[in-house]
Amino acid sequence: MAPIRFAILTVSDTCASGEKIDESGPELRAFISSTESAENAIFQGEVSCKAIVKDDETSIMEYLINWSDHNKADVILTTGGTGFSDKDVTPEATKKVIEKEAPGLSVAMLEASLKVTPLAVLSRAICGIRKKTLIINLPGSRKAAMECFTVIAPAIPHAVDLILDNKDKIKDTHNAVQRNVTCCLHDVSCMKLLETNIDNVAIRLRESPFPMISVEEAVRIIRTSVEGKRSMETIEVKDAYGRIISDDVYSNCDLPPFRASIKDGYAVLASDGKGKRKVLRNVIAGTAPTFIPIKRGTCVRVNTGAPVPDEATAVVQVEDTKLVSKSVDNKEEIEIEILTEPKEGQDIRPIGSDIKNGSLVLNSYTNIGPAEMGLLVACGCRIVTVTKHPIIGILSTGDELQEAGEPLRSGQIYDSNRVTLITLLKQNGFNALDFGIAVDNTEKMIDKIKKALEEVDVLVTTGSVSMGERDLLKPILEIYFKATIHFGRVNMKPGKPTTFATCTFLGKKKYFLCLPGNPVSATVTAHLFLLPLVNEMRDDLSEPVIVHATLTSSYNLDARPEYARAILKWYNKEALPVAYSTGNQISSKLLSCKNANAFLILPGRTVEKQVLNKGDVVPAMLIGFK
Repeated sequence: MAPIRFAILTVSDTCASGEKIDESGPELRAFISSTESAENAIFQGEVSCKAIVKDDETSIMEYLINWSDHNKADVILTTGGTGFSDKDVTPEATKKVIEKEAPGLSVAMLEASLKVTPLAVLSRAICGIRKKTLIINLPGSRKAAMECFTVIAPAIPHAVDLILDNKDKIKDTHNAVQRNVTCCLHDVSCMKLLETNIDNVAIRLRESPFPMISVEEAVRIIRTSVEGKRSMETIEVKDAYGRIISDDVYSNCDLPPFRASIKDGYAVLASDGKGKRKVLRNVIAGTAPTFIPIKRGTCVRVNTGAPVPDEATAVVQVEDTKLVSKSVDNKEEIEIEILTEPKEGQDIRPIGSDIKNGSLVLNSYTNIGPAEMGLLVACGCRIVTVTKHPIIGILSTGDELQEAGEPLRSGQIYDSNRVTLITLLKQNGFNALDFGIAVDNTEKMIDKIKKALEEVDVLVTTGSVSMGERDLLKPILEIYFKATIHFGRVNMKPGKPTTFATCTFLGKKKYFLCLPGNPVSATVTAHLFLLPLVNEMRDDLSEPVIVHATLTSSYNLDARPEYARAILKWYNKEALPVAYSTGNQISSKLLSCKNANAFLILPGRTVEKQVLNKGDVVPAMLIGFK
């Protein structure tokens, strides 16, 4: 069976001039060329022609006419020039040369792209037939071009058979469809593209296609990706610790609800001044306030927090009195003497002096800590409305990982990442679901991710995001789940390959945070990126606490900014905390996180500054404080 001949035309002024490297054309060529030898391939294909042309209508038309009229290709793929700018003229050029339109292909690509971004509606791709050649417009970006091509790729062999009038093949395809033995085209095309990317190591990218961004930019992208109004729920106050209040809270009562004594002592008439007083009776805390007439020369004994009789105008503490006389049985005070001059309102808390009934107690977005818990209860609140926590899943990846408790097999290591991340989340008020370990197998990893996405809002993975031949996550997210990868590299050490992506699954937006597999890298990046993500999703607007610390040892700076684990200690004689290194900072050494309460934020190396010395001052991000 002869392979399908493809011609690829990249339309771009910058690529044609050499200002920019063409990424879409080589990616398409690699996929097409590799399918010929792939088992159960979608099609057998070869690239017969390729070219890069400027955004010029006449030049585009010349290539399309030449390749189709001289039977140089069965399928022509154009990439680029389908947008809204003045120079985007690929659809116009295509319309002028095709003899029949093939709108179904354009619609299929549009529908698939809309699942990724609503901005796909701005694509103007045209598909059609000239002579015996199918012409297809693809977007210009590598990611979008591959997304669109993989959607329609399963239909291309049948389209070519129809154009070439291959009756036997047409009949076979129709029979197969009628017998319902074909699989979902999306799944088939995605799996084939994934197998191509994974199994053909020789054609893998040697450099990451993702730009290196700063930690600050990565955090900004994460926080701004969380869209829409947060979900809320009403819970009992006893369960509210660590939650974020979604609505303002108002008091249900005055606090105190009666005039309360601030001291243990005697309720008196301030106008009586110093002198002897007859003790009428005792009022203890917890008793209902009653009307007790207080006349000149009398007083009422009161305890701290007890109601003060209505006629009393001051409370004199017991320390400012002395006993004059007592009962025969020595159990009661008969008369006391006031030793100081009382003042009006002395040691009396007026009704509502702390909190007025109906007054604002806690603002929305407040994190409920111990003091807030006390306030809610003191104001008579039994329930409170808070933002819902996101449902978080943790998944480790890698053939080398093994569950703890089993005899360690050759070449294996115990997976510590999941328990570390689950515990970190718990420390910060979140529960996480444990999805175990996914081995480095495309189908099994996809299955694990699909099952997780059925339950969670955020899926956190560790491993499989670097440039190794078995690092599957990025192609799986892009190709199978049609995810948008917002960033795939961060300018930091450790944690450079950290990846953040979103997709729509079962009609809901899902968030992926893919952390490196090395334990320290996973721990550091979880602090820097995971906590901001889940906090944003519950409307927690707090920021990490950054202090300045004095180094006690020297550091050789890396080309990338580094987050070094350290123990900060505060001494009375020192203006700043002192930073002690936790030892070897290699990213696989989890011991470097032991007892660490801060990340030292070390700058990237420059020609002028290559070493930090003992005594230098650096920023430090506090961790482990809650």
